[in-house]
Amino acid sequence: MHPRGWISSAFYLDVPAVVDDEEAREGWLQFGRPGCLTSPVLAAEHMVKPERGMLVLFPSCFWHGTRPFSDPGHRLTIAFDVAPR
Repeated sequence: MHPRGWISSAFYLDVPAVVDDEEAREGWLQFGRPGCLTSPVLAAEHMVKPERGMLVLFPSCFWHGTRPFSDPGHRLTIAFDVAPR
């Protein structure tokens, strides 16, 4: 969550092969799961499977993060936030 931003992004230049496992969803971008412990635990409400060349834009106020992945392959991502002056 980026409270000063308007739009956040992830551009995937390279992704590991493990992201293709749609059950495990390793390395997927998730939305709605807060970055702090909650009671009850809040799960992600939406997930995006990263693909090479994909650009994802979303409101900066969304809770977001990348699910951990165990693949030794490379992941190369460019992220940026658009913020007002």
